[in-house]
Amino acid sequence: QVDYKVVQADENWFRENISCQYACPVNTPASSYIERLQEGDYDGALGLNYMANLFPHILGRVCTHPCESACRRGKIDEPVSICSLKRVAADFAKKEYPKRDLSKKKTGKKKKVAIIGAGPSGLAAGNDLAVMGHDITIFEALPMAGGMLSVGIPPYRLPWNKIDGAVDWVEKLGINLKLKSPINSLDKFDKLVKKYDAVYIAAGAHKSMALEIPGEDLKGVVHGITYMKDINLGKQKKVPSRVAVVGGGFTAIDCARSSLRLGAKEVFIIYRRTLKEMPAGELEVSLAEEEAIKILYLTTPIEISGDKKSKVIALECIKNKLGEPDASGRRRPEPIPGSEFALPVDMVIAAIGQAPDAGFMAGKSGVKFTKWGNVKVDDESFATSRKGVFAGGDFITGPRNAIEVIGDGRRAATAIDNYLSGNKEKKYDYFFKDQDPVRNDPGYEKIPRQKQDAVSMGARWDIDKEVELGFSKESASKEADRCLLCHYNIFIDEKCVLCGGCIDVCPHNCIAMISRDKVDTDDMPDGSVPDDWDAVMAIDEEQCIRCGLCVKRCPVDAIKMQRFSYAETAV
Repeated sequence: QVDYKVVQADENWFRENISCQYACPVNTPASSYIERLQEGDYDGALGLNYMANLFPHILGRVCTHPCESACRRGKIDEPVSICSLKRVAADFAKKEYPKRDLSKKKTGKKKKVAIIGAGPSGLAAGNDLAVMGHDITIFEALPMAGGMLSVGIPPYRLPWNKIDGAVDWVEKLGINLKLKSPINSLDKFDKLVKKYDAVYIAAGAHKSMALEIPGEDLKGVVHGITYMKDINLGKQKKVPSRVAVVGGGFTAIDCARSSLRLGAKEVFIIYRRTLKEMPAGELEVSLAEEEAIKILYLTTPIEISGDKKSKVIALECIKNKLGEPDASGRRRPEPIPGSEFALPVDMVIAAIGQAPDAGFMAGKSGVKFTKWGNVKVDDESFATSRKGVFAGGDFITGPRNAIEVIGDGRRAATAIDNYLSGNKEKKYDYFFKDQDPVRNDPGYEKIPRQKQDAVSMGARWDIDKEVELGFSKESASKEADRCLLCHYNIFIDEKCVLCGGCIDVCPHNCIAMISRDKVDTDDMPDGSVPDDWDAVMAIDEEQCIRCGLCVKRCPVDAIKMQRFSYAETAV
């Protein structure tokens, strides 16, 4: 019986094994920039972030960090705090925004591209297309750029100056940013498509979804995204004393914490499932609870009651139990008969989701829609059914997160450039270098995940007072040292004498000696396992902590630690 299959450790295998980078929608080389932080090179770490995710100052605060769910350190204790370390690079670098050499912008036939929406996806696409040498105009309906970053996220989580800095940095590429310029009719959209060589629609998902329960039209009922928009635009300055927020996502938590800062005395979050199913991150939930927000789990609103003046006085709810999983894979909440109760409140905020508003393309726009009402796009190129029109970000899917829509914007920019200029895809060269990781703390596998500094509770209550303060340099150094640096790997070559010394010293039992008859070598090139070997050495990448003890122990110098890296090939 064959138990093991030999896999060719080529560049694709390595890329997938650097699991944090592979999980990132824009392939941010997390372990490489964390390595720079270990060396105290904040500018180098920031530079690597700019190459990938464009807005490290913003994402270091609000990214939903899929990289951390994929982080291999999480199998030992807790994942590396990759997102906060991105912010460290931005906080401590000498140059906040790298100067760009505009003379290096690609030359060739300049084409005119219009982008609808100056949110993260539109800005990312605009940035890349401008660097590619095209002439970019971005049309934004709001009085400021940033999209949901500016109007959907409160300033105590993401200070406005961080968005302004990123927008200025992109604008310096010569982009024409037209604020208060909505493309909100078929006529305007048609004129745009005719005037420009290509159009990228990145208009976001700004339409709030209704609760669809009686009483939703009462005074004091608002929709989450409208509420956050009004706060960020300075229109909503205070709220009554008892506020209920319905929903379990980031917007619901933002609405609840913002209400406290606008004067609410008591704030409730009503969520129909349990904490385990809540889309908002664990950190967000813990910050809300720290601020004494009461979260009522397994609860569904059924009616909003009002007084004779049509003002909200209570939210009628029912308790749930969890049933079978639904289409989302989460267990379906089922109401418990007889568990109804009334929650006295003065204001209800519905934060159960948003949808794109594609009304401006209704009718004969030439753009096809799915049966769910979303714009149909090609998965690879983001092209719609109308020639020269592309779409991406929240506009094609409904609400996602900043890093995913930045990924859309960057991939769409490449596809639009290919459409306009026929430029080839980027190619990469891969290489390995004999090198040992730098470690500041030899006991790095025992370091606990570090906590960010935060503003004390008493000083939190201004809406624009940032609460999370990031890591100190000392905490950052410790957290960076926790990284297992998955772009380093041990290699055992044919000098191996099968002595087993490496097995004896490995602290995590990552190396095993396997009888040759247990290994399927059919797909391997001839000679890859010498004929006179009765056994082979196997390395468990999942368990390896890159300590290098095996390299030091090997009596015949058959084990090397190598660093995997890649660079864009000059075309």
